[in-house]
Amino acid sequence: MIGNKMLRIYLIIYNALFVAGMPLVILVFLFSSKYRKEFFYKLSERFACYKPVSKKSKKTTIWVHCASLGEVRAVEPILDALQEKYYIVLTTITKSGREHAQKLQKADFVALLPLDIYPIMNKAFSIINPSMLVLVETELWVTMLYSAASKNVKIITINGRMSAKSFKAYKKVKFFWRSFVSLISTVIARSKDDADRFEFLTDGKSDIVVSGNIKYDRDFTLDSKREDFMLKKEDFVFTAGSTREGEEEFIAEAYNKISSDFKNIRFFLAPRHFPRIEEVVNILKNKGIKYSLFSSGDFSANFILIDVFGKLQNIYSVSDVCYVGGSLVNKGGQNPIEPAAYGKSVLFGKNMNNFITEAESLIREGGAFFVEDSNDLVAKVKEFILNRRLLEDAGQRALKTVRSQKGAVFFTVEKIRKMLVPFSFDGSQRDE
Repeated sequence: MIGNKMLRIYLIIYNALFVAGMPLVILVFLFSSKYRKEFFYKLSERFACYKPVSKKSKKTTIWVHCASLGEVRAVEPILDALQEKYYIVLTTITKSGREHAQKLQKADFVALLPLDIYPIMNKAFSIINPSMLVLVETELWVTMLYSAASKNVKIITINGRMSAKSFKAYKKVKFFWRSFVSLISTVIARSKDDADRFEFLTDGKSDIVVSGNIKYDRDFTLDSKREDFMLKKEDFVFTAGSTREGEEEFIAEAYNKISSDFKNIRFFLAPRHFPRIEEVVNILKNKGIKYSLFSSGDFSANFILIDVFGKLQNIYSVSDVCYVGGSLVNKGGQNPIEPAAYGKSVLFGKNMNNFITEAESLIREGGAFFVEDSNDLVAKVKEFILNRRLLEDAGQRALKTVRSQKGAVFFTVEKIRKMLVPFSFDGSQRDE
């Protein structure tokens, strides 16, 4: 077992490397059109320049940290369950995550995560003064974990996720990560595989349980109608969501091949990163595709490029078949639960490492299908166009899979509440 002295040595080395690498990171951000806006967005918050957020509140403070938009969306029902009784501070890494969290108004205070450097992170804990730190999925920040533990803040990871790829990286330096990951009091993992990986890293020092995936419990209710997007009853709507570099060519090729045989085909394409819109536009032009930008409000074209934030769920809900991006290229895939929750058949490539449990569940139940390439994508979409019964059955199977996995939110909230119940001096529990 590594003692406190060794832990502090590791912390010093980590902080030194973090600071040494900052100039290079700043240069990359400054000269990257993709990251420049992220860098300058509310920059003061990266240095924990927060106004006192919970000093006047009589409620117990919970600090919830999410990486980005997807995690913020996933944690919404948990925030709903906790907000009335607890003072909620929510931090994110990304601009989009913070903006969405602010719009939700489900947390009492929203900010960007401060830099993981001891003086800054320690300052953040002093200002926020939480009783519990809730980390969503795989948010393992060395200084953050150390600062929380040093202030006797209970640390819990919810919806704990650790892909096989990430685990290999952590495993190589287990001697380092074990010291900090074992500071987590409880890990509520999405699956047994995730739980086993956390168990290995913590050497059994943390309480590790399996809850299922909280993303299944999100409220996916929307009031979007096909007419909102000038879609006719006879139109067949295919949506490719959160695509990454290298995938738009596949989607464009698929559209050209399908539209030559079926005139009522409608395609929606939503790149994962909006700074790439111009790049995607050039791909569509090179493929001879007539398109409209979603932001123009003109939905008369058969191919719509989504260039606005927050509309993908609406499009999923009115689609017939949905492709989940990041999976035909080696990016680990995106969340297939989102289209499946609307009763849509889901397609994705073999690279679904980040959502392997969800993908396998949908495949097993017949609600989703693997595609190898553009030709395979074309073949599957054509099969659905020609066989509406197959399409409807696959969609219902996808929806059934999502519904069967619900319950993780209730389990997680109850675990958090039990961990926060104060104890009297004789060790017995008392009401808050």
